[in-house]
Amino acid sequence: MHDFITPPADFSLRNNYDKVIGFFSHFRSMAYNDRAFDRPFGIEFAALKKVAPGAALMLAAELYRLQRFVGRRLSAIRQDEWDPEVRRTLQELGLFKLLATPNVYPVMRRDDNPSLEIIEYSVDAEVDGNKCGHLLDCLAEIAGDLPAQNFIYDGLIEALKNSKHHAYSEERWYGVEPGTWFMTGSYDRFERQLTAAVFDLGVGIPATLPRSGLWEHLRPILSLSGSDDAKMISAAMEYGRTRTHLQGRGKGLPIMMRLLDHHPGYLRIVSGKGEAVYDSLTKSIHETSHAESIGGTLIEWSIASDRRN
Repeated sequence: MHDFITPPADFSLRNNYDKVIGFFSHFRSMAYNDRAFDRPFGIEFAALKKVAPGAALMLAAELYRLQRFVGRRLSAIRQDEWDPEVRRTLQELGLFKLLATPNVYPVMRRDDNPSLEIIEYSVDAEVDGNKCGHLLDCLAEIAGDLPAQNFIYDGLIEALKNSKHHAYSEERWYGVEPGTWFMTGSYDRFERQLTAAVFDLGVGIPATLPRSGLWEHLRPILSLSGSDDAKMISAAMEYGRTRTHLQGRGKGLPIMMRLLDHHPGYLRIVSGKGEAVYDSLTKSIHETSHAESIGGTLIEWSIASDRRN
């Protein structure tokens, strides 16, 4: 007999943050405690009706960590009750390939001209430019060569470096090799929109900022505006947007922000209990404070392509 955890039907951080993060908190409390091996538990995937890429990337990371923790492959159960589109999305994202799930029923892929093309998950604990290069090759094949491609590459590399060198302190148990990052990407043909996302299970940007080279510049700003997680992320984004010659830990944000000099879109960072979104059209940053921590850092770029077929 299994105990089942029920995720929210709308599995989206943007639309349903509190319920999605509440699900992950419940999941972690069930998975990592003294009695975790006494009674098996599962996720009621049949409850899912819509899965957004960011939340799905987090789910992949959590299941990857759990599988390493229990030391065996996870199984997919009651698959006939899952929503067909959700099962197809998870398959196309590469969730079952990432986990080497042994008993997944195959699902027909979308037709020859789908509106959404998805790049399967990548995971590593090293910063390998070839991983980004492969994703960019796939995106270029889908969407054509982009003038901003070099900036996308640089931004992804910097995000992976941040995960590798700064996200994982030596004071905590993470369940994965320090430096582990997860990445995916997609192209929406109808919206003509490219998206790339990176997630890590580390301590979060607000926890690492005081040890970074940016802190001496951000501290005066934060002393005036407050220093909750959202404001810390927003201050780092704003400082990075207006500086192009930062060194070390500080140079990632300018690269990420410059992606949006070439195409309309946004940069979204969710870390700790804070969220900040930079909109290239309004040149503004919107902050949101949350009650619960995301349990890592999610960085997402969404860039509209000007290319016409």
